[in-house]
Amino acid sequence: MKLVHSPLFEPVLWEGRGFKILDETLIPERIDYIRIDHVGQAIDAVREMKTRAFGQVLTFLYSGALLAQQYLGDDPAPLRDQLMQMTQQFCAARPTFDFNGLADFFSKWSAGLPPGAGAGEWVAEQARGFAKQIIKARLARAERTASILPDSARVLTHCNVSGELVAIAQLCKSMGKEISVIATETRPYLQGSRLTAWELAEAGVSVSVVPDCAAAQVMDRGEVNAVVVGSDRCAQNGDVINKVGTYPLALMAKEYGIPFYALVQDPGGLVQGENVSIEERSAKELLVFQGEPLLAEGGDKLAGRYPAFDVTPAALITRLIGFDDLFTPERFRQRYLKGSAVASQNGKMTTEKYLLVYGLPRKDSYSFLNHALKAEEAQRILIPEMRPQLWGARVVARELLRRQVPATLISDNMMGTLFAQRQIQRLYLFYSELGAEGPKGICGSLLAARLARAHGVPIELQESEDTNELPADSDVSTFLGRKMIPPKVAVYPIEKEVLPWALLKEEREGKA
Repeated sequence: MKLVHSPLFEPVLWEGRGFKILDETLIPERIDYIRIDHVGQAIDAVREMKTRAFGQVLTFLYSGALLAQQYLGDDPAPLRDQLMQMTQQFCAARPTFDFNGLADFFSKWSAGLPPGAGAGEWVAEQARGFAKQIIKARLARAERTASILPDSARVLTHCNVSGELVAIAQLCKSMGKEISVIATETRPYLQGSRLTAWELAEAGVSVSVVPDCAAAQVMDRGEVNAVVVGSDRCAQNGDVINKVGTYPLALMAKEYGIPFYALVQDPGGLVQGENVSIEERSAKELLVFQGEPLLAEGGDKLAGRYPAFDVTPAALITRLIGFDDLFTPERFRQRYLKGSAVASQNGKMTTEKYLLVYGLPRKDSYSFLNHALKAEEAQRILIPEMRPQLWGARVVARELLRRQVPATLISDNMMGTLFAQRQIQRLYLFYSELGAEGPKGICGSLLAARLARAHGVPIELQESEDTNELPADSDVSTFLGRKMIPPKVAVYPIEKEVLPWALLKEEREGKA
């Protein structure tokens, strides 16, 4: 079977004496490339997330090739200095990504300069050749992934794995397997809706989109039998660092007995995930969408958090799928772990403590939440957006700010990492009705409750407000009323969620 690759499979293309970068922020409206003639343009494209994931690898390699081919000296030492400076600039642009690991290849190439070869052209040629090797290795990794998926695969994925999921789907079909995909929309850049859903639909793969907060719901309903995600980095002990929201998917997959697969690369010198510096991006990227503020009034007083990545522990991963082999976490450690894993949190951390609110509080509950901040010795109320209707951003945040209650907004997929960092003191969960099986809440209530229970955080149930407000969005096909779903992509129907009474007990059965 001849594979027809998505444009995202090779999102950066070398042409002549320079290269061009697929501008991923413009997809699916149009396919456009940014011509790169000097390294500064490439660094800007990475910083502004014009390219990401595998695009960052190619951009870095081709930037080094561009720099090298412009070097006319015979001594490779000055070129190595220039490449080191370039690496520092890339690291400053996206600190979580392992540009230093890629820079080691440039050091090796310059050290292995053949007699009589020009240093610049030799290094440039090696960088371009290595990029092509990785592209071939990704195809082998896709085939390895397709081989372990069920014969009728119902895959949940998060963010975007740069065209590799399209290859996996096509290879599944060549093996006689059926495959359908549920993609999380992946706030705040909506890479799931704009990139993953678009490329799969264009390739003829059945795909639907859910809000990030629906992950527990679709698993609970038995709609998923495999989770496949990428990784921006992995560690020697098998931990994976990927787009924020990956960790709660892995946690839910473990809870529901669903295999969780991560596409990984060589971990380099990273011993464990906790040693990574997690990039914290500007809150403006969360609070403003395509120039429009999420909160119509008073948004300048609303704080926001945007940790761009989270860490998924190896214990939650079924298989790590590498370029050259398929690993259990144990086998991965046996192959790569070179030292003992000692926790060392180097990321940008805040000591701020939050009370998490999920659902729509009654009008008389807001003063209670303000008092609860003092009682719990927390600093701020944490509000997820609560997609698709954006109840958190458009209603709860507004009411808190009116009462001058300090509030911080996050996207729904960020709850997991803040639970993991022990920053959430208590979950206030607002339900709309009570039943024999348990209370009902809006989409995301089940995820919030399961995250709280998994991290030993108390849950307090409160009755929710009946609102007559008409939201701009009724499902994930729109954001702030603007169409987001590309043609041929389905909207997965979500429902209110029942929270089992057993889940809401203060202590799980069998624990002290």
